[in-house]
Amino acid sequence: MFLREFYEEILSLAFGLTCQTISPQMWQLLGVLYEVFQHDCFDYFTDMMPLLHNYVTVDTDMLLSNPKHLEVIYSMCKKVLTIDAGEDAECHAAKLLEVIILQCRGRGIDQCIPLFVEAVLERLMRGVKSSELRTMCLQVAIAALYYNPALLIHTLDNMHFQHNPQPITAHFINQWMNDTEFFLGLHDRKMCIIGLSVLMELPSRPAVLEGVAAQIVPSILLLFLGLKHLYASRLVNKPDLLARAGAQDEDQNEEIPSDEDEVNENRNAMQQQSSMQPGQGGDDDDEDEDDYWDDDGFEGTPLEEYSTPLDYDNGEDEYRFFTAALLRVQNSDTAWYQCLTAPLSDDQKKQLQEIYSISQQRRSTAAKGQW
Repeated sequence: MFLREFYEEILSLAFGLTCQTISPQMWQLLGVLYEVFQHDCFDYFTDMMPLLHNYVTVDTDMLLSNPKHLEVIYSMCKKVLTIDAGEDAECHAAKLLEVIILQCRGRGIDQCIPLFVEAVLERLMRGVKSSELRTMCLQVAIAALYYNPALLIHTLDNMHFQHNPQPITAHFINQWMNDTEFFLGLHDRKMCIIGLSVLMELPSRPAVLEGVAAQIVPSILLLFLGLKHLYASRLVNKPDLLARAGAQDEDQNEEIPSDEDEVNENRNAMQQQSSMQPGQGGDDDDEDEDDYWDDDGFEGTPLEEYSTPLDYDNGEDEYRFFTAALLRVQNSDTAWYQCLTAPLSDDQKKQLQEIYSISQQRRSTAAKGQW
């Protein structure tokens, strides 16, 4: 007990000293942290996570300037995912790998992607009890797809695991499609939407995509409904945001900013959901739907506190990202576009049109903000 309190104190102090900048002395601490991890790794990895997140996000230039820094952090995550550390620690390890990929997108860490993806998919292949760990492992590969689609597909096509005859690419995509409803909170839903948008726009489509084409857009629509409800509930629970929304509405009657629009449309969207299919089919749809709309999905997930560039105000807009991707598919490959959209119900087509409208509003608002 005393040792745990000692480590918690030290890690808390180190976290406070690395929130704004990271000094050379604090970078040296990373090596010490690794030594501690080697001896007592699993007991304290989740306690180390806030500090490790700072090393990745506060001074990314220094992180990438010395290959040892990234190697140490990857080695810790890999070890947690390889040996039975418990699913809480494993979720944190997978989250840290996702944070690295998103933080370093465009920064030349191509050589790390196969290592990161192999670590999480190997864990996935060993069987995962909780949907939280399953989606978190998938999310690392989804982040890699967003980082570089061709690199991920090449990595998957050349990856082999013992006792698994199915191609890894097909296994990954099928598992992802089966689990889209378990992506909860704000970040995870955004990541899933962006990933599915990249997937449906791949120039060279893996064969498995033909078999799941009818599920892709309905899954995205369900994720958007979750986001709409989450955005609206956050506004309702924050009167100051609602007050500002009202003030903006008075100043800008012709353009309703997206969050306020979501509040106003939320009740209608929830009514529409009652007649929509989540995309998985089967007799358990109603139960799945009830689970999907429970409070946990609206409040976010504990790992969301570990922010990524997707979560910043200037991060990727999931509405604009998805609609741009679908419009490019419509213009470049009519047959594939029909495969993606033909199974949609009238209610789903209406929701798709609402997403287009919100995307246009967000694009207009962003353009005005640049002046």
